[in-house]
Amino acid sequence: MRVALTGGTGYVGAFTVQALLAAGHQPRLLVRSRERLAANVAPLGIDVDDLDVVSGDMTDADAVATLMDGAEAAIHAAAVVAALNRADADHTIDVNVRGTRTVVDAALGAGCDPVIHVSSVAALFNPAEPVVHTDLPPASHAASPYTRSKALADELVRQRQATGAPAVIVYPGGVNGPAAGSAYGEVAAGFVSMLKTGFLALDDGGIAVIDVRDLAAVLVAGLEPGLGPRRFMVGGQMVTLPEIGVIIRTLTGRRFPVLPTPGAVLRGLGRVSDALRRVVPFDTVFTAEAMALLTLARPTDDTAVHEQLGIRYRDPTETIEASLRALHAGSMLSARHVGLLARPG
Repeated sequence: MRVALTGGTGYVGAFTVQALLAAGHQPRLLVRSRERLAANVAPLGIDVDDLDVVSGDMTDADAVATLMDGAEAAIHAAAVVAALNRADADHTIDVNVRGTRTVVDAALGAGCDPVIHVSSVAALFNPAEPVVHTDLPPASHAASPYTRSKALADELVRQRQATGAPAVIVYPGGVNGPAAGSAYGEVAAGFVSMLKTGFLALDDGGIAVIDVRDLAAVLVAGLEPGLGPRRFMVGGQMVTLPEIGVIIRTLTGRRFPVLPTPGAVLRGLGRVSDALRRVVPFDTVFTAEAMALLTLARPTDDTAVHEQLGIRYRDPTETIEASLRALHAGSMLSARHVGLLARPG
């Protein structure tokens, strides 16, 4: 199958290219930077010179039309992430929503079946709900510009689904695992902070772990045509923070204590951090959104992935080990930080 793909040079996208090729599909990538092909896709053993590539951006209607020419299916995995200042926030919302509209409508107009939109668990997150599932309404009033943009894009794709269009929405959780070149996944910064600190600051909350290879397998399995609109929760397996502590201790041999700090303290720290970053931009894992997702984590209902697509997830320990090894290999974590994982063999 000829599959149009946006976001193919990102973390999820690179592994999706690998999975598409392994399944015998013919991916065509919309790429803003060919240098990122060499940086993130080639390290996965892919000859990037043999890839079908269209240069352009997801908001460029002409480039997207070229991408869809002759395509039988499409996967939209591209998105931008904003800083906290107002201009960048507005830009994120505009680009992600407009880009989704441009790509999804062009794909449907070209007759692609299915058209898969990669959303996020965060787009549906509601701490009042005990389980995150695909029938929840999008969080279109979220404080985070990125989450709000994903929720608004989700609303747009749901509107297409309501007309019977063969649009498929996939909701990944905390994606991590092996590296794609210099890309380590959205949970990596949290692991770096944990390992460098040497402890977990609270025992309340958790992380929904989904291996990037399993997510790529879900996207490829979802390419079956003729099934109409569908939604798949791919949150992964909920691992509590005490369980994360046990996994890290087992893998690294470090003591790695888990401290009983109230979740409200870290959520407050996240709000303070966001306020400071609006004045003096700096990178941190302690954002209000990240702390809410961490301390108020909810399990996800991934039943459809298992029953309809036949995908079984890797053990979270395997995924976390792959992530820590990748971060050490990329000099993001030292031998001291990863302990036993730094030893040969």
